[in-house]
Amino acid sequence: MSRNEPFRGFPGVTRATAIPNLFFAALLPEMRNPGELLAFLWVSRLVQEQQGAVRFVSASQVWAAEGAAESFNQLAGGQNGLAEGLLGCLELGALLGLRLTGPENDETVYFVNNPGSRRAVTRARAGELRLKPETVAHEVVLQARPGIFRLYEENIGTITPLVGERLLEAAEQYPAEWFEEAFRQAAELNVRNWRYVERILARWAEEGRRNEGAEGDTLEERKRRYLGGSLNPIKRSF
Repeated sequence: MSRNEPFRGFPGVTRATAIPNLFFAALLPEMRNPGELLAFLWVSRLVQEQQGAVRFVSASQVWAAEGAAESFNQLAGGQNGLAEGLLGCLELGALLGLRLTGPENDETVYFVNNPGSRRAVTRARAGELRLKPETVAHEVVLQARPGIFRLYEENIGTITPLVGERLLEAAEQYPAEWFEEAFRQAAELNVRNWRYVERILARWAEEGRRNEGAEGDTLEERKRRYLGGSLNPIKRSF
C-alpha cells in the first residue's frame, strides 16, 4: 500500500491491538516525540501476539517486525528514534524494562506496564523467574536526561537525532549553569532556535559573562550582538 493506492478500510473481522483508554488521558499528552508513541504501539502489538503469562520484546524484535523499520525511518529518526522512544517510555512508566545478561546474551527487554508484567519483573529481579536460559535479570538504571535537553524541548521543540548530538557536544563544552540563562535570553528576544543559543554560549566562552545585562544593554543591542548586526531572526529551528 502507498499514498498512490489509498487504504480501502478495515475488514469487519480482523486482529486488533488493545490500547487502554488511560493511555490517551495519562500518557499520550506527556509524550515528547513520535518515537515514544511508535515504541509504545509496537511493543503493545508484539507482546499481545505472544502466548503465555510473561510477554516481552527486545528492540531488535521491534525493529524486525513488518512495517516497524519503515515507520521509525519515516517518522522518528530510524533506529536512534526507536532507542530514544523506548527510553522515553521507560521514563514515563508506559513500559517496564529488564537487562538480561549471560554468557551469550546482553540485551534489554521491554514489557507493557500492567499488573502481570510488574509481577514478572519483580520475580525476575529476585531470581525467581528466568526469562531466558542462562541469563540474569537486572534493573534498567535510567540516566537523568541532561538539563540542556529539557530546556531545548521547553523553549524550542522536538529533539531530532542531529540536534541531540549537537546538544550533547554543547553539554561537554560549556558550564551547565550557562544553559538556562542562554535559553532565557533567546526566548526574551523571541529567537527560538539552537543556532542562536549556541552563539550566546560561544560569545560567553570567548568574552565572559561579566558585562551581560549591563545598564543600557537593550534587547535590540543584544540581538544585534548575537546575530552579527542583523535584527532578523534565524529561521532554521535547530
